[in-house]
Amino acid sequence: MSLKQIFFFMAILMPACICAQDNQNDTGEGVYYSIAEAKQAPSKVKVLILEHQSLHHVPADIVLFSNLEAISLKGNFLTDLPDFFSQLVFLHDINLSENMFATLPKKLFDMPNIRILTMYGNQLTAIPDSIGFMKNLYRLNVSYNKIEKLSPSLFNIMQINTLNLSHNVLKVIPEDVCKLTALHYLYLGHNDFEHLPACMVNMIELSMLDLDKTNMNVLPAHLEKMKSLRLINLRETKFSKSDIEKLKKVMDHTVIDY
Repeated sequence: MSLKQIFFFMAILMPACICAQDNQNDTGEGVYYSIAEAKQAPSKVKVLILEHQSLHHVPADIVLFSNLEAISLKGNFLTDLPDFFSQLVFLHDINLSENMFATLPKKLFDMPNIRILTMYGNQLTAIPDSIGFMKNLYRLNVSYNKIEKLSPSLFNIMQINTLNLSHNVLKVIPEDVCKLTALHYLYLGHNDFEHLPACMVNMIELSMLDLDKTNMNVLPAHLEKMKSLRLINLRETKFSKSDIEKLKKVMDHTVIDY
């Protein structure tokens, strides 16, 4: 597998399939692919996968599945979440990718137990202040949207391990990102920013950084001081090959893909 494939897998495929991996045993017990099937044993439903079913609304019957831990509603026509969604108190993994959300659904902010939120491929333009209510968020993927603005509240969620902001229209990466000292994986590729905050040298847990296709013209000098990095994606950047080669010599412990 090439490095490019590894980045794609980590950024898109891994979060998308988390439902079916983290919440089932080897027999697939607890995983259901339709409401009708799940209603036959509502108390046993742990994972509900309702992908590509042309849904315009979340089925009201999901409240029957009181032990639901993960749901994927990927590839539908959803624009919001209903009030009853917050009744799913054990729900911690939600995939709303490839729908028609223009904003993060407000109902999510009433669900503090959510740890994994995947919303790539929607119509999001901003991350609102209310994101701060999701204090247990561990993995957030909002790639392939139209995000221009990030609320400072996002950077107060100290438990975030993986943050995917790639394929948006961010012109600035705020210095507040440096508050995320527990962050391991950061995807910033395919955005419009020109500078990377120097304070990122203090992100001592960061092991993977994606800078593919941004508007940066000069390789950040502080990048070589980020000793925790094990993988950097510099594909389709404007940096000179000679500068990247120099960086590779200094960061001989890091795989640099370009």
